[in-house]
Amino acid sequence: MKNIFVLAEHRKEQLRDITWEAVAAGRKLGADLGADLTCLLLAEKVDDMAQSLAGECRKVLAIEDPSFYTLNSEALAKALVSVLKDMGPYMLVMGNSNSVMDLAPGLSVALDATLATDCFGFEVRDGRPMALRQMYSYKVNALVSFKEAERIVVTLRGGAFSFGPSGQGAGTIEKLSSPLGDEKPRKRFVNYVEAEKGDVDIAAADIIVSVGRGIGEEPDISVFESLAESMGGVLACSRPIVDKNLLPKYHQVGTSGVEVKPKVYLALGISGAFQHIGGIKGSPLIAAINKDPRAPIFRVAQYGIVGDLNELVPILENKIKALKKS
Repeated sequence: MKNIFVLAEHRKEQLRDITWEAVAAGRKLGADLGADLTCLLLAEKVDDMAQSLAGECRKVLAIEDPSFYTLNSEALAKALVSVLKDMGPYMLVMGNSNSVMDLAPGLSVALDATLATDCFGFEVRDGRPMALRQMYSYKVNALVSFKEAERIVVTLRGGAFSFGPSGQGAGTIEKLSSPLGDEKPRKRFVNYVEAEKGDVDIAAADIIVSVGRGIGEEPDISVFESLAESMGGVLACSRPIVDKNLLPKYHQVGTSGVEVKPKVYLALGISGAFQHIGGIKGSPLIAAINKDPRAPIFRVAQYGIVGDLNELVPILENKIKALKKS
């Protein structure tokens, strides 16, 4: 593999977190494969974002065009094919966002490239990359190969890679002419529909206490809010809690809610359905309390207690408060 390319994602002229996660993945792949890392930036205005990327990539290829104000898959595909069609063997790394899910399949066909989506890890064997992804509704982890593919397109699950500044110094920035010309894409950006604003942003929390069906039919939510507060965290939940109207939708963790990657995730009365597990894959420390010793949550938790959480939660909170005082 000669080159690793990373597609930068942005919104309202700001780079998104998934861009830096893709840079982290590309940096690791580049080191393992002995390949150069180049970031591809397509935006209406590229200067500020290109400077930020150049601090973490040896090279940035930037194309400026009003059609790239958003990640318009039609315009992006045309531009990326123009840039990459004559390149040697390469891997193109992108985040598994909604915009990229619209872009990646058609782009891989246009580039005659192999495609692997929603990857959460990579390995290199005999000098060739392999991807880790999940199958059968998150029940099986699969290590997939690309056979003898010379061009590979992969998308990354959010939270799968942690980014840290490299301190490498500024890389080079090369501006390319837009291949779109006067032709306007058939797809047109209308406006952003913002998500419901809540009292907390669980995606940004370092500590999350999350509650599920096991807290009971008529629980006192304030008990769990108090525990979360004592830990310096926020309260979240699984889908059954939202369905019962005990907490609003923006507190829901999972693939159908919010995908999170806190430093500590405490699951209380959560069995661990695959939709929920898929939303906490990026958490480095998961602890769980559940009365069912066979609950799937224990398969991913580093620490677990089998017991009645209504008895254990007050004890845990008192211990935390005592430790803080001491």
